[in-house]
Amino acid sequence: MGHAVIAKPSIARLDVFGWLGIATGILMPVLAALVYPVYMHQMQPAWAEWTRLMELPFVACELVVVQFAVRTGYRDRLIWMGLPRDVKVAFGLLFVGLTVSSVLFSKNTAASVTLSLTTLVHLRFCGATFFLIRSDRNADVRTFLPLLVLGLAALTILTIWKFKMPPPELTVPGGKIEWASALPGFISIRHFGSWTGAIAAGLLLAVLYGDKEQSQRMAPLYLFAVGLTFWSGTRAAVLGLAVVALTAVVSLKRLPSAAALLRTGGLSALAMLGAVIFSPGLPEFMLFVQDDIQSADAMAAGRLELWHDTFFRWLASPIFGWGSGSTFWEVNIGWAHTQPHNTIFLFLISWGVVGTVGGLWLLGRSIVATHRIGMDDAILRPLTGTLYSLLVMSLLEGMLYYPRFIMLVMIAFAALFAARQRQAEEK
Repeated sequence: MGHAVIAKPSIARLDVFGWLGIATGILMPVLAALVYPVYMHQMQPAWAEWTRLMELPFVACELVVVQFAVRTGYRDRLIWMGLPRDVKVAFGLLFVGLTVSSVLFSKNTAASVTLSLTTLVHLRFCGATFFLIRSDRNADVRTFLPLLVLGLAALTILTIWKFKMPPPELTVPGGKIEWASALPGFISIRHFGSWTGAIAAGLLLAVLYGDKEQSQRMAPLYLFAVGLTFWSGTRAAVLGLAVVALTAVVSLKRLPSAAALLRTGGLSALAMLGAVIFSPGLPEFMLFVQDDIQSADAMAAGRLELWHDTFFRWLASPIFGWGSGSTFWEVNIGWAHTQPHNTIFLFLISWGVVGTVGGLWLLGRSIVATHRIGMDDAILRPLTGTLYSLLVMSLLEGMLYYPRFIMLVMIAFAALFAARQRQAEEK
């Protein structure tokens, strides 16, 4: 199906997926680790902390890709002309929601307008990436996930370095190292685990449903990525793995082979063993601790209270919400959160009903349009698994708030839409 999109890997030069893999998986994560060398949950000065929370370096990377695409012929107008009418209406609702809410309702207009602009950058990045993939006849999506794993290797080295050679605690703001916030370039251990988990989910489908060669080739990569995920103690990522596997079973209407199931089970068990052996022994790095079973809110890591307060704050301005990023200053459950750990609540409090309807329509429409080709094509299936893992985790984490994750979502959708269009042209 999508095989027309993917040719033999080019040895002479990097194709578009090679460049995207290097930028998204290696260059930007390592750059973020070097620019934000934190050992606690925030850094000084305040302006640097805002760029870290907004992940503005990743937005800058998106702008570079967009500018490159423009120089090679990309035009927003051409993308817009090819969109169905309902998608144009949805985009209009989203645009009105994020504009009106941020300009007229936000108590922090500068931050909200900045985040609203980055939302438009993300959408433009998707269009530009789609154009670049369509323009590169040698584009091979199979190079993408291995490059992300190579980035995980670099992050692992940086993590070991940070954990083994920390500064004196007295030099850290607050006088204490917060190891859950000391991951290189990530805001917290949960975001690190979400990143590794999304990559592991794509590799999981390659091991489960790939041919014998692909399954064997991707097995050690899966072991590494899922091992890091277990080590991080990120339950949302483990849930993402399970949902992605179940989605594949339902979509393909068949179970993986016995050999694939045995290989996956063995690798997962080995990864869990490694995670236990190398665990720092801190509760933040554990999948479950005894305190988690005290209440439903404890099991949800405080999310139920956050969702409750976010919902009722949204009800005070239901049509347009309180502006992009407003969870940070509108909702406080003892400490501030940059986002409500749920995509729907994030959209509602940021853009109200108007923007939420538009945003969810665009998201749902994209999933429906690309699901079949993403699951049916064995070459595209791993990237689809990574995409679905991110979307599942976005109901519990901030995957559709932080630009590094949004970049991955947009690249996946762009690749799937490019394959879908090329398939339609060949019929």
